[in-house]
Order: sequence, then structure tokens, then C-alpha cells
Amino acid sequence: MTPEEVVGVWRLASYTEVGEDGGTVAGPLGEAPAGLLIYTADGHVAVSMMKTGDAPALETYMGYSGQWRLAGDRMTHRVQVSAHPRMAGTEQIRRVALDGETLSLRGTAVTPVGGRAPERVLTWRRAKPDGTAADGIAADHIAADSTASGGTAFDSTGSGGTAFNSTAFDSTASDETAEQQEKETH
Repeated sequence: MTPEEVVGVWRLASYTEVGEDGGTVAGPLGEAPAGLLIYTADGHVAVSMMKTGDAPALETYMGYSGQWRLAGDRMTHRVQVSAHPRMAGTEQIRRVALDGETLSLRGTAVTPVGGRAPERVLTWRRAKPDGTAADGIAADHIAADSTASGGTAFDSTGSGGTAFNSTAFDSTASDETAEQQEKETH
């Protein structure tokens, strides 16, 4: 799988948890969660997932954004902002597989449940240009021009993966911005 094959918008098809016996049960967002996963060509990622229906759940919304990179069958999401502050600044590493228009991400839960960190499997289907997914769920029309960033989308690293856009994590730039804002307010 190449990074270019991953770029785009994906709709959540299922979110399950693997039990100690190897069987699967509904994940923390219940039986029929809804969600979007967006990978941009310049290395940004955004994930939003929510519980649907009226049944109570431990969680009702999960979401974060940041940057992504792909190396072999490992997808890394470097979290910048999150609905769960404990995730900000972490790297979430997942095993990834692509089968046609279906993307699967497998990894362990961030927070242990019952004394163990269960494996979770998220299955995504590529969103169609008309805003629907393979399951027929409609959404707003989303169009993107992958050349809009004006730069190289995927820089090679020594590990054979794609690189994060280093300017997004340039602390100097954010320090300079903070200094400028401070000057303007005094």
C-alpha cells in the first residue's frame, strides 16, 4: 500500500473490540457508530466518531487531529488536538490494511479497560465523490484538490515511510507567533 492510496475521506463501517477469547464485541461507541477519517496529501489527519442511537455508552464522541505517516503496515497518527486531552502529543500506532475500498486499522485502546488494553479494530470504507459510502450513508459533498498544498505530498524517510510535515511541529514558529501576539497586546 502506498500513501497515495490512503489519501482521501473514509466513512466508519465498524468499530469493534477483540475480547480475550479472540471474539469481537461492539466498541465503546456501540453497535452502529458513525465517523469520518480524513487523510490529506500533505500529511494531516482528522478523525471524528460518534455513537448513534439512544442506548447508553461509555463514550458518545471521539475525535482528534494531527499528522500521519505510513511505513509498511504501520500507520502513525501524531495527535495534536483531541477530545481526550491525554491523547494530545502522543503517537497512535496502528496496523493498517487496505483491501480495495476498505481500510482497516488495528491497535490497542489508549485507556485500559478492566485492567487490560484491549485490541480495537476500526473498518473504514472510502467515501464516494457524491458523499455516500459503500453502505449508502449520505453526507455533504466533499471535494479536494490534492495539488492545492503546492508542495511535495510525500517526502521519503530513511525508514521507507512518509515524513510528517516538519513545519507543523516547528516550536520556533509558534514561539515567534506568541511573542508577536504578546507585543501587540502590550
